[in-house]
Order: sequence, then structure tokens, then C-alpha cells
Amino acid sequence: MYFHLILLHFSKEPDASHLVNGSWVLIAGDSQAQLFTLSLLNLLLGSEPQRMDSVKTVLFKRHSNYSISVDEIGMKLDFVWAPYVLNLTHLLTDFKTKKKYPNVMVMGVGLWHMLHVSNPSDYELVLQTLKSSLVSLFPFSTDIANAYGIAEVVIMLVITALVTLVMLLIWQTNLFMALCFPLLFGSIELIHFFAVLSKVMEGGWLPLVFLLSFSLSCTFGTMAMC
Repeated sequence: MYFHLILLHFSKEPDASHLVNGSWVLIAGDSQAQLFTLSLLNLLLGSEPQRMDSVKTVLFKRHSNYSISVDEIGMKLDFVWAPYVLNLTHLLTDFKTKKKYPNVMVMGVGLWHMLHVSNPSDYELVLQTLKSSLVSLFPFSTDIANAYGIAEVVIMLVITALVTLVMLLIWQTNLFMALCFPLLFGSIELIHFFAVLSKVMEGGWLPLVFLLSFSLSCTFGTMAMC
């Protein structure tokens, strides 16, 4: 589904040619990624049916990589057979080691895990490893991590406040019990919040700006309606 949504941006051959002109495009994954590769190449080479027939023959060889150069637009496309998340993690690690990265990268897995992996916790673990490897490719990966940490703590504080309101206004919980909830959980979350405040100048300012912008827009929107 995600691959098909991406292809909506390449609805016409001139659009696709313009967007990937002079690029190294890398697509990695399972059979769904193969189909995405075929669809993208069909947009670029659809006017050459013989060439597309050759692409289909080579691309769908059992569990193999594929590479093609479209000299007309200076694009190189590589498909890497990587059916498991761990394969993608190794691929990203290799990019980082060689310090050579594609201009466009599309990755997708999941089918083989559904067929061959029955432990959800294992799947969650390899996804976390993949996320860490992907974030580490960016030069501002530390800033992203700091922003994520503060955003997560702010969300926890907001949830605690909202649950407290629900306890008081809807569930009509005893006042003492309702106040114990934010005192217990809110104090823990505040400790975390003050701990990550040191990262505000290192990327953690981003979620705070979003929060302030959202709060101001809601405030002025409510005033305008009144």
C-alpha cells in the first residue's frame, strides 16, 4: 500500500523522469519492493515495450538483485533482495561504512516475517534496530533523538493531565484519588522532563515550538469564535 501511495507522485512519465533525473535510486525489500521497482521502471520505460519485457525477465529471477541504468535521464536503479528487516539493517550499515548513499531510497519488508517469524517481540526488536540504523545515517541524528525524547515526555505529561480531567469530570472519582494519580505519575514524568531539558538547544526545541504554536492557534481560534 505504501509503495502505491508513493507512486501517486509519479503519475506521468515526464514527472517521474524529472524527479529521478541524475539520481541513484535504491529499492530494497521483498516481492512487494520488486513490484514497486517494476512500476517505477514502467513509468520511465513504458514507451519501450521490448525493454520492459527484458526488465521483467531479469528482475523477477528468484531472490536476486537487479541493476539498470537509464542513460536518457542519467539514472541508476538498484534493486536489492532484502526480505527481512535484518537484511535492511545490514544494508544501511554498509552504506554508513562506505560513506556512500543513494539519492533516493525505498525500503519495504514484512511478508517474509509474517510467513517465517512467529515471535512478535523479535520482530519489534529488529524494527527498533533498523530505526536506529536509519536515523544514524542523518548528520543531525542526535538532534532527532533529542527532539524525540522531549516530545515523548511532553506527550506523557499531556496524557496524565487529560486522564486526571476525565477522572474528575466524567468518572467523578473521589477527589483524593483523582489527585493521587497526577501526583504519582506526574512527578515521575516531571523528573524525566527536567532531565531532558538540557537537550533543548541540541534539537529538543523543535517539539516545544510545535506545542507552543498549537496552543496559540487553539487559543486565538477559540477567542475568534467567541
